[in-house]
Amino acid sequence: MKVTLNPAQEVLKKEIIENLAIVRKWQSSDREKINIAFEKMKKAAHDLHMQLSPRPKHHQYMIENRGMQPDDPEFYNHIHPTEDLLKYIEDTSANDDPIDHTLNDEFEFNVYSSRWGHHDKYTLTRTAKGWFIDHMSYKGEDGLYESNVLYGSMVQDSISFPRNVDSYMASVWTIAKDEGLSHDQVQDMLNRVADWISQTEMNAPRDILI
Repeated sequence: MKVTLNPAQEVLKKEIIENLAIVRKWQSSDREKINIAFEKMKKAAHDLHMQLSPRPKHHQYMIENRGMQPDDPEFYNHIHPTEDLLKYIEDTSANDDPIDHTLNDEFEFNVYSSRWGHHDKYTLTRTAKGWFIDHMSYKGEDGLYESNVLYGSMVQDSISFPRNVDSYMASVWTIAKDEGLSHDQVQDMLNRVADWISQTEMNAPRDILI
């Protein structure tokens, strides 16, 4: 459903659109011009937001990324929430958060182990806080950016792995939530991370390891 604006609100909307167009050219425009446009865009967006009832809805991840509530005057000091405000005005359901289809789903995570000469299957369950890892004697939940259980299991099997696997695992979890991905889509991303680890393990120069 489209939001009906009064004449004054239409003026604010026009000001937002005009200054957003300037801000989008930040790489090729004068810095002072961009800063002025940002201030005008931010103020007009905040004013319009506060005048609407009910207040415009934003994606939860947008609120988390901005680190503040949409009523904060600084919330619209960024291109993306401003774009979402305009989308909301055209369709009040535009910023509805997608359904989290894979919460509590189990996934396979197959990692090659030189120690055993084959791929080992780890079972990963996507929980509300991160990933629950189940592999041999290692069972427990890793929070986002906290891959203690997964790392501990791989270290136990002397697997060589990239140092920032935890960042990728957090990204897979977040994308799955924010975009409402299917089970197969999440499994595909996990396969890519597991293959990356396996290639690192396979390419380790073990012939020179004492």
